Amino acid sequence: MVEHKNFIDTHVHFWDLANEYPWIENSNNDNLKQNYLIDNFIDDSKNLPLKKVVHVQAEINVKNKIIETEWLQNLSDNHALGFPNAIVGFVDLLDIKAEKDFEEHKNFKNFRGIRQILKSKNIQNDLLLNDIWLKNFDLLKKYDLSFDMLIYYSQYKQAIDLIKNFPSVQFIINHCLWPEESISDFEGWKNAVREVSKFENVAIKISGFGEWKTNWTTEFISDYVNIAIDSFGTKRCMFASNFPVDKFISNSSYDSFWLSYYKIVSNFSASEIDDLLVNNAEQYYKI
Repeated sequence: MVEHKNFIDTHVHFWDLANEYPWIENSNNDNLKQNYLIDNFIDDSKNLPLKKVVHVQAEINVKNKIIETEWLQNLSDNHALGFPNAIVGFVDLLDIKAEKDFEEHKNFKNFRGIRQILKSKNIQNDLLLNDIWLKNFDLLKKYDLSFDMLIYYSQYKQAIDLIKNFPSVQFIINHCLWPEESISDFEGWKNAVREVSKFENVAIKISGFGEWKTNWTTEFISDYVNIAIDSFGTKRCMFASNFPVDKFISNSSYDSFWLSYYKIVSNFSASEIDDLLVNNAEQYYKI
């Protein structure tokens, strides 16, 4: 049974509000305004055979970005299974001192890559078109780090230019290429996924549905899951929960996402399921 398969959650956030998270402080969703620590996550995930965890930067106050990585490494060092097993931190690639941050993050053994959220509908503010940002992006090659990419799917052409210019960098698309606007433009999202998938240095995380579709269902997300897998193949897709963001926004249980994923891929071969649930995450996040 697929339900008993071990899995890796490739997109989780922990936060201690004492470390300051402006986006939470400014949110209209009061559910978010509570600490989410490793014990909370362990309680949420206790019914399922969770094997490893990837933590993705939680938009902490930028002055605390190294503190976040240090805090996470301490959590891992003191957890029986090493949660979080990989850390994706934050570096502002517009900062002329960005390399110092890379050096400091790299002091922590679980550090694997960075994420700087790139979602923009204003071409003047699109970092994918910013010369300073692009110059600093080259530091990912120097430090052998992956890049978690969160964009609107309408930005896919700019993203492809970046991907083509950095063929040695591993790109990991977040949240299924953010399909929120696909409700009125499903073909546009599908085309963007297929175009981005043409590049071998790109993988995709299937997750984040609860953040923009609060009343999501297994039936609703199945088309997205299947198109992502059909485009990228079973060797370049991973699943994730986006907890606790999806929990607090959509009031969804941890189990609900994973049982849906299990159901959608239940007809895949055992080896394909192993790739989707475990092997790909171990490869791309070096865990």
